[in-house]
Amino acid sequence: MSVGEARPEGARSPRVNPAGRPLHNRRRQGAQALGIVFAWIGLMVLLFWAAGDGPGKTRVVIPWLFVAGLAAWLLAEKVVGKHGLIWPGSALGVVGPLSVGLAMSVLTPDMRLAPPEEQIAVVSGTSAFLMALFLWRFRLPGLISPMVIFTIVALFLGLYGIDPELLREVEGFSPRGILAAMMQSTAWVMAFAATSGAAVVLARWLELNGGDFGLAAARPLHVIGAGVFALVIGRWLGLLPAPLDIVALTLAWGAGILWALKTNRIAVMFATQLAMTRLVVLAVAAPLGYSLDRQDWATFITVMMFPGMAYWPLLHEQSLRRGWTLGPGRRIPQPRNNWWWRYWPYA
Repeated sequence: MSVGEARPEGARSPRVNPAGRPLHNRRRQGAQALGIVFAWIGLMVLLFWAAGDGPGKTRVVIPWLFVAGLAAWLLAEKVVGKHGLIWPGSALGVVGPLSVGLAMSVLTPDMRLAPPEEQIAVVSGTSAFLMALFLWRFRLPGLISPMVIFTIVALFLGLYGIDPELLREVEGFSPRGILAAMMQSTAWVMAFAATSGAAVVLARWLELNGGDFGLAAARPLHVIGAGVFALVIGRWLGLLPAPLDIVALTLAWGAGILWALKTNRIAVMFATQLAMTRLVVLAVAAPLGYSLDRQDWATFITVMMFPGMAYWPLLHEQSLRRGWTLGPGRRIPQPRNNWWWRYWPYA
């Protein structure tokens, strides 16, 4: 079956187009997914309200949380396996693991009395593991990003807890932002470099060889992998003496643009640039003795990120003409009259 071709009726695997979106009934699927999420939130509020306060009463909700997790899996078997509904299935793939994660965090008396950061680490780790099972069983690419985030949150809290010094180093609630605070040792930096590099390689292989699912799964892997890899490379280049650090970071900045053009994904360009913005600013400001406050950082980030939206169309057009862009957009027809699709087909 070629890329972009709809699967026959009754197929077991999800039916998605090359952009990773449902082929039809998008509004209905979106409403169903939101309904599942809000219904789950309402159920959790009701359960914990009925259980009351105190560690002794909390254990009453544990069986119901496991039941909610099992019900999410069984419902996903019908919603995804039989009907191929991606968005409702993805919602079930989030709320089901979260239900079991909440149950595991209060399963024993010691857990119910544990500090909040330890409970959150248990919720995150358990949820990430079960999301991986949902991803493997139902081929839901939308679960990749939350699965990675929950894994990193569990790792961070499990190792460091609520450390004010490290929390100040977190650059936003994203895999790249959280990992930025964990780069305190060479071993971690090497591990993140190898993992993020493997994610980029896997993403490229999936989008070229993985069919519809591969194209949909490649996007989050590209963005997360490229962002973290750029952060690691930027940290290493930032250790060079001035002005070599500025030169090296500028070349790395350009390499991120070239890779984004190669994969036909503007989000990859923004991820790599955001990862290196702080490092570039420090490389310029530190030798001059400038001290930057939050307003200064916000200004610099805006100034350095905004031009990307402006020069992307021109670079993208030239890249297509010269045959450099060999991403998924080269393998399916694109609407000629849709300027948004032309420049940002695989954001």
